[in-house]
Amino acid sequence: MSVDAPPLEIARAGGLFSERQIILPLTVASLIALATALTVAHFQALAALPAGLHRYLGNGYCQVMIGLFFAITLYAALHYLGLHVERRHLQQRFGPVADSRAARWLDWLGYLSGRRADGDEDFPGALRRWYGNARSREDFAHLSDYFLLLRGQQHQHNFAPIGFAIWVLPLLGFIGTVVGITQAIGGLEQAVTPAAAASGLSTVLGGLKFAFDTTFIGLVLVIPTMLYLLALRARAQKLDMVYYQILLDRRFHAASA
Repeated sequence: MSVDAPPLEIARAGGLFSERQIILPLTVASLIALATALTVAHFQALAALPAGLHRYLGNGYCQVMIGLFFAITLYAALHYLGLHVERRHLQQRFGPVADSRAARWLDWLGYLSGRRADGDEDFPGALRRWYGNARSREDFAHLSDYFLLLRGQQHQHNFAPIGFAIWVLPLLGFIGTVVGITQAIGGLEQAVTPAAAASGLSTVLGGLKFAFDTTFIGLVLVIPTMLYLLALRARAQKLDMVYYQILLDRRFHAASA
Protein backbone atom coordinates (compact mmCIF):
# COMPACT_ATOMS: atom_id res chain seq x y z
CA MET A 1 0.00 0.00 0.00
CA SER A 2 1.12 3.57 -0.48
CA VAL A 3 2.21 5.81 2.37
CA ASP A 4 -0.88 8.00 1.97
CA ALA A 5 -3.30 5.12 2.63
CA PRO A 6 -2.33 2.87 5.56
CA PRO A 7 -4.25 -0.41 5.82
CA LEU A 8 -5.82 0.63 9.13
CA GLU A 9 -7.87 3.26 7.29
CA ILE A 10 -9.97 0.53 5.68
CA ALA A 11 -11.39 -0.51 9.05
CA ARG A 12 -12.94 2.96 9.39
CA ALA A 13 -15.43 2.31 6.59
CA GLY A 14 -18.80 3.08 8.05
CA GLY A 15 -18.17 1.32 11.35
CA LEU A 16 -17.34 -1.91 9.60
CA PHE A 17 -17.90 -3.99 12.73
CA SER A 18 -20.26 -1.60 14.46
CA GLU A 19 -22.88 -2.98 16.86
CA ARG A 20 -25.34 -0.75 15.01
CA GLN A 21 -25.48 -3.26 12.15
CA ILE A 22 -26.75 -5.88 14.60
CA ILE A 23 -28.63 -3.93 17.27
CA LEU A 24 -30.73 -1.70 15.00
CA PRO A 25 -32.20 -4.38 12.67
CA LEU A 26 -32.53 -6.79 15.61
CA THR A 27 -34.44 -4.16 17.59
CA VAL A 28 -36.74 -3.40 14.64
CA ALA A 29 -37.36 -7.11 14.05
CA SER A 30 -38.02 -7.76 17.75
CA LEU A 31 -40.52 -4.89 18.02
CA ILE A 32 -42.41 -6.05 14.94
CA ALA A 33 -42.40 -9.64 16.21
CA LEU A 34 -43.68 -8.50 19.63
CA ALA A 35 -46.46 -6.43 18.05
CA THR A 36 -47.43 -9.36 15.83
CA ALA A 37 -47.47 -11.75 18.80
CA LEU A 38 -49.74 -9.43 20.80
CA THR A 39 -52.07 -9.09 17.82
CA VAL A 40 -52.22 -12.85 17.31
CA ALA A 41 -52.85 -13.39 21.02
CA HIS A 42 -55.70 -10.86 20.92
CA PHE A 43 -57.47 -12.52 17.99
CA GLN A 44 -56.70 -15.96 19.40
CA ALA A 45 -58.71 -15.06 22.49
CA LEU A 46 -61.64 -13.91 20.33
CA ALA A 47 -61.80 -16.88 17.93
CA ALA A 48 -61.23 -20.58 18.42
CA LEU A 49 -58.26 -21.90 16.47
CA PRO A 50 -58.20 -25.22 14.62
CA ALA A 51 -56.99 -28.12 16.71
CA GLY A 52 -53.72 -28.38 14.78
CA LEU A 53 -52.79 -24.73 15.33
CA HIS A 54 -54.06 -24.62 18.90
CA ARG A 55 -51.76 -27.50 19.80
CA TYR A 56 -48.73 -25.30 19.12
CA LEU A 57 -50.01 -21.74 19.52
CA GLY A 58 -51.69 -22.73 22.78
CA ASN A 59 -48.34 -23.83 24.18
CA GLY A 60 -46.50 -20.88 25.71
CA TYR A 61 -43.09 -22.50 25.24
CA CYS A 62 -43.79 -23.09 21.54
CA GLN A 63 -45.00 -19.50 21.25
CA VAL A 64 -41.60 -18.28 22.44
CA MET A 65 -39.83 -20.44 19.85
CA ILE A 66 -42.14 -19.28 17.06
CA GLY A 67 -41.67 -15.66 18.13
CA LEU A 68 -37.88 -16.09 18.04
CA PHE A 69 -38.11 -17.60 14.56
CA PHE A 70 -40.31 -14.75 13.33
CA ALA A 71 -37.90 -12.14 14.70
CA ILE A 72 -34.94 -13.85 13.02
CA THR A 73 -36.93 -14.01 9.78
CA LEU A 74 -37.43 -10.25 9.87
CA TYR A 75 -33.78 -9.71 10.80
CA ALA A 76 -32.66 -11.78 7.81
CA ALA A 77 -35.08 -9.90 5.53
CA LEU A 78 -33.72 -6.52 6.68
CA HIS A 79 -30.14 -7.57 5.99
CA TYR A 80 -31.12 -8.99 2.61
CA LEU A 81 -32.67 -5.63 1.72
CA GLY A 82 -29.62 -3.91 3.17
CA LEU A 83 -27.36 -5.77 0.77
CA HIS A 84 -29.62 -4.65 -2.09
CA VAL A 85 -29.39 -1.06 -0.88
CA GLU A 86 -25.62 -1.31 -0.64
CA ARG A 87 -25.43 -2.50 -4.24
CA ARG A 88 -27.63 0.37 -5.41
CA HIS A 89 -25.43 2.88 -3.60
CA LEU A 90 -22.42 1.26 -5.24
CA GLN A 91 -24.02 1.72 -8.66
CA GLN A 92 -24.83 5.35 -7.86
CA ARG A 93 -21.20 6.13 -7.06
CA PHE A 94 -19.51 4.11 -9.80
CA GLY A 95 -22.24 3.97 -12.45
CA PRO A 96 -25.36 5.80 -13.67
CA VAL A 97 -27.13 7.76 -10.93
CA ALA A 98 -30.49 6.25 -9.91
CA ASP A 99 -33.74 8.13 -9.44
CA SER A 100 -33.59 10.34 -6.33
CA ARG A 101 -37.05 9.27 -5.15
CA ALA A 102 -35.98 5.63 -5.22
CA ALA A 103 -32.74 6.61 -3.45
CA ARG A 104 -34.70 8.06 -0.50
CA TRP A 105 -36.58 4.80 -0.06
CA LEU A 106 -33.30 2.94 -0.29
CA ASP A 107 -31.82 5.19 2.37
CA TRP A 108 -34.65 4.28 4.72
CA LEU A 109 -34.18 0.57 4.06
CA GLY A 110 -30.45 0.98 4.53
CA TYR A 111 -31.03 2.75 7.84
CA LEU A 112 -33.31 -0.03 9.12
CA SER A 113 -30.68 -2.61 8.18
CA GLY A 114 -28.04 -0.73 10.16
CA ARG A 115 -26.14 0.63 7.16
CA ARG A 116 -25.09 4.22 6.79
CA ALA A 117 -25.57 6.28 3.65
CA ASP A 118 -23.69 9.45 4.55
CA GLY A 119 -20.94 9.94 2.01
CA ASP A 120 -17.54 8.50 2.87
CA GLU A 121 -18.82 6.74 5.97
CA ASP A 122 -20.24 3.79 4.03
CA PHE A 123 -18.31 1.14 2.16
CA PRO A 124 -18.84 2.47 -1.41
CA GLY A 125 -17.74 5.93 -0.28
CA ALA A 126 -14.66 4.51 1.41
CA LEU A 127 -13.85 2.51 -1.72
CA ARG A 128 -13.91 5.70 -3.77
CA ARG A 129 -11.60 7.33 -1.22
CA TRP A 130 -9.14 4.43 -1.44
CA TYR A 131 -8.95 4.96 -5.19
CA GLY A 132 -7.36 8.34 -4.65
CA ASN A 133 -4.80 6.92 -2.23
CA ALA A 134 -3.66 3.90 -4.23
CA ARG A 135 -0.77 4.68 -6.54
CA SER A 136 0.38 1.40 -8.08
CA ARG A 137 -0.80 -2.01 -9.20
CA GLU A 138 0.67 -3.51 -6.01
CA ASP A 139 -1.46 -1.15 -3.94
CA PHE A 140 -4.60 -2.44 -5.61
CA ALA A 141 -3.46 -6.06 -5.21
CA HIS A 142 -3.02 -5.63 -1.44
CA LEU A 143 -6.22 -3.64 -1.21
CA SER A 144 -8.21 -6.35 -3.01
CA ASP A 145 -6.97 -9.12 -0.71
CA TYR A 146 -7.49 -7.09 2.44
CA PHE A 147 -10.90 -5.99 1.24
CA LEU A 148 -12.19 -9.55 0.75
CA LEU A 149 -10.87 -10.51 4.19
CA LEU A 150 -12.66 -7.63 5.88
CA ARG A 151 -15.88 -8.19 3.96
CA GLY A 152 -15.95 -11.84 5.00
CA GLN A 153 -15.49 -10.83 8.64
CA GLN A 154 -18.18 -8.19 8.29
CA HIS A 155 -20.70 -10.71 6.96
CA GLN A 156 -19.84 -13.11 9.75
CA HIS A 157 -20.40 -10.27 12.23
CA ASN A 158 -23.75 -9.17 10.75
CA PHE A 159 -25.15 -12.69 10.35
CA ALA A 160 -24.15 -13.81 13.87
CA PRO A 161 -27.73 -13.61 15.27
CA ILE A 162 -28.94 -15.98 12.54
CA GLY A 163 -26.20 -18.46 13.41
CA PHE A 164 -27.16 -18.07 17.05
CA ALA A 165 -30.79 -18.93 16.22
CA ILE A 166 -29.67 -22.01 14.28
CA TRP A 167 -28.12 -23.32 17.49
CA VAL A 168 -30.76 -22.07 19.91
CA LEU A 169 -33.94 -23.34 18.24
CA PRO A 170 -32.99 -27.05 18.42
CA LEU A 171 -31.61 -26.56 21.93
CA LEU A 172 -34.90 -25.03 23.06
CA GLY A 173 -36.66 -28.03 21.54
CA PHE A 174 -34.42 -30.44 23.43
CA ILE A 175 -34.91 -28.51 26.66
CA GLY A 176 -38.66 -28.85 26.11
CA THR A 177 -38.13 -32.59 25.62
CA VAL A 178 -36.34 -32.88 28.95
CA VAL A 179 -39.05 -30.86 30.71
CA GLY A 180 -41.82 -32.94 29.14
CA ILE A 181 -40.18 -36.26 29.97
CA THR A 182 -39.57 -35.11 33.54
CA GLN A 183 -43.24 -34.20 33.80
CA ALA A 184 -44.20 -37.61 32.36
CA ILE A 185 -42.00 -39.44 34.88
CA GLY A 186 -43.72 -37.54 37.68
CA GLY A 187 -47.06 -38.65 36.28
CA LEU A 188 -45.92 -42.28 36.25
CA GLU A 189 -45.11 -42.05 39.92
CA GLN A 190 -48.66 -40.88 40.56
CA ALA A 191 -50.16 -43.53 38.27
CA VAL A 192 -48.95 -46.39 40.48
CA THR A 193 -51.29 -45.11 43.18
CA PRO A 194 -54.85 -46.33 42.48
CA ALA A 195 -56.43 -43.21 43.91
CA ALA A 196 -54.44 -40.90 41.58
CA ALA A 197 -54.16 -43.18 38.56
CA ALA A 198 -56.37 -41.04 36.31
CA SER A 199 -54.59 -37.76 37.06
CA GLY A 200 -51.21 -39.48 36.82
CA LEU A 201 -52.01 -40.85 33.37
CA SER A 202 -53.18 -37.41 32.26
CA THR A 203 -49.88 -35.94 33.47
CA VAL A 204 -47.91 -38.57 31.55
CA LEU A 205 -49.77 -37.85 28.32
CA GLY A 206 -49.45 -34.10 28.81
CA GLY A 207 -45.70 -34.37 29.45
CA LEU A 208 -45.11 -36.53 26.39
CA LYS A 209 -47.18 -34.19 24.25
CA PHE A 210 -45.15 -31.21 25.49
CA ALA A 211 -41.88 -33.04 24.79
CA PHE A 212 -42.80 -34.05 21.24
CA ASP A 213 -44.35 -30.69 20.32
CA THR A 214 -41.39 -28.59 21.43
CA THR A 215 -38.89 -30.90 19.73
CA PHE A 216 -40.91 -30.84 16.52
CA ILE A 217 -41.16 -27.04 16.49
CA GLY A 218 -37.45 -26.58 17.18
CA LEU A 219 -36.32 -28.98 14.46
CA VAL A 220 -38.78 -27.70 11.85
CA LEU A 221 -38.06 -24.00 12.37
CA VAL A 222 -34.29 -24.42 12.21
CA ILE A 223 -34.49 -25.63 8.58
CA PRO A 224 -35.71 -22.33 7.03
CA THR A 225 -33.37 -20.46 9.38
CA MET A 226 -30.43 -22.29 7.84
CA LEU A 227 -31.78 -21.45 4.39
CA TYR A 228 -31.87 -17.76 5.39
CA LEU A 229 -28.17 -17.89 6.20
CA LEU A 230 -27.34 -19.60 2.92
CA ALA A 231 -29.35 -17.04 0.92
CA LEU A 232 -27.71 -14.11 2.72
CA ARG A 233 -24.22 -15.50 2.19
CA ALA A 234 -24.91 -16.03 -1.51
CA ARG A 235 -26.25 -12.48 -1.84
CA ALA A 236 -23.28 -11.07 0.06
CA GLN A 237 -20.78 -12.97 -2.09
CA LYS A 238 -22.38 -11.64 -5.26
CA LEU A 239 -22.04 -8.10 -3.90
CA ASP A 240 -18.42 -8.74 -2.91
CA MET A 241 -17.69 -9.81 -6.48
CA VAL A 242 -19.06 -6.47 -7.69
CA TYR A 243 -16.67 -4.68 -5.34
CA TYR A 244 -13.84 -6.95 -6.43
CA GLN A 245 -14.55 -6.30 -10.11
CA ILE A 246 -14.31 -2.57 -9.48
CA LEU A 247 -10.97 -3.06 -7.75
CA LEU A 248 -9.68 -5.26 -10.58
CA ASP A 249 -10.74 -2.73 -13.20
CA ARG A 250 -8.92 0.00 -11.31
CA ARG A 251 -5.90 -2.22 -10.78
CA PHE A 252 -5.36 -2.98 -14.47
CA HIS A 253 -6.17 0.60 -15.36
CA ALA A 254 -3.38 1.71 -13.03
CA ALA A 255 -1.04 -0.88 -14.53
CA SER A 256 -1.64 0.35 -18.09
CA ALA A 257 -1.32 4.02 -17.16
